[in-house]
Amino acid sequence: MKKLSLFGLLSILSLLFVLIVGCSKTNESSENKTTSTSTPQEVTVNIGVQHAVAPLVLAQQKKMFEEEFAKHQAKVNFVEVQGGPAQFDAILANRLDLAVTGNTPVITGQLANIPFKEIAIGSTGSKNVAILLPKGSSIQNIEELKGKKIAVAKATAAYDILFRFLEKSGLKASDVEIIQLSPDEAKAAFVGGSVDAWSIGEPYLSTAVVSDGAKVLADGSMINYISPAFHIARTQFAQEHPELVTAYLKVLVKTLEWQEQNLDEAVKIYSEGTKLGPDVVKSVINNVKFATLPVSDETVKAQGELAQFLFNEKAINKLVDPSQVVDNSFMNKALEELKNNK
Repeated sequence: MKKLSLFGLLSILSLLFVLIVGCSKTNESSENKTTSTSTPQEVTVNIGVQHAVAPLVLAQQKKMFEEEFAKHQAKVNFVEVQGGPAQFDAILANRLDLAVTGNTPVITGQLANIPFKEIAIGSTGSKNVAILLPKGSSIQNIEELKGKKIAVAKATAAYDILFRFLEKSGLKASDVEIIQLSPDEAKAAFVGGSVDAWSIGEPYLSTAVVSDGAKVLADGSMINYISPAFHIARTQFAQEHPELVTAYLKVLVKTLEWQEQNLDEAVKIYSEGTKLGPDVVKSVINNVKFATLPVSDETVKAQGELAQFLFNEKAINKLVDPSQVVDNSFMNKALEELKNNK
């Protein structure tokens, strides 16, 4: 009996030990799970910015992104990236998650298989790209550009619109002398009188008109031509953090509302950040017509036409389907949440 009792006692003690250790591990696991749930890992959102007149820059200055992203345990890192090619290089290197860019860079970015999505239209203006004449020019119409020197940067919206106006007026590229220059080089040539006309977009357009007395010979409004900006997102970031992409777009909608209600203050902020005069800034805003909207079928069609033009001019080596990079789900979600005050 004594042996049996001792054996039973040892068995009971062993069982108690197993139960105590098991409970301890269960509690530890529960505590770890609770800790993990209560303190999620903070996400850093890398947003591309430029020294430009754009609502994204205004939101940066007003710290609107920080306020919205804090609701999602995320922080903002602003990455200064100048120009479309540099933006897409940064997306490819995972250094950039969200940005706003032009209509030509999204085509070349798609051609290069950069993993991105167009998540919204950033502007809807038709006067933000134009053919300019220097102060004192006697040229009255496009036909009179025959034999003249025209400055323009290749593979840009300004290049596209120049060819459209030449074709509309019955002229060929060989009827004029196209001088391919970067915007800064073209500005010097234009002001210096070494070219007769300049096809260009904002903010160079408004600067030339307001500050240098240039006159607009033709702009997109005359042929229903729109050169929109696009908000873009790195594909993997959008897949992993859709709520942050939506939050980004909500901020931009709110920023535009603030800009409309506080235009003078917005102009002052833009002017200080870009070193452009207030009158130039106002002209840019009027011409560009900033927006934060879903990408329309009409815009996709226009992008297809631009891709075809670039292909015809051998600026790109194959055609792309712009609809393949469009994703309006984030914009639609943002508008829905704003409507419901979320």
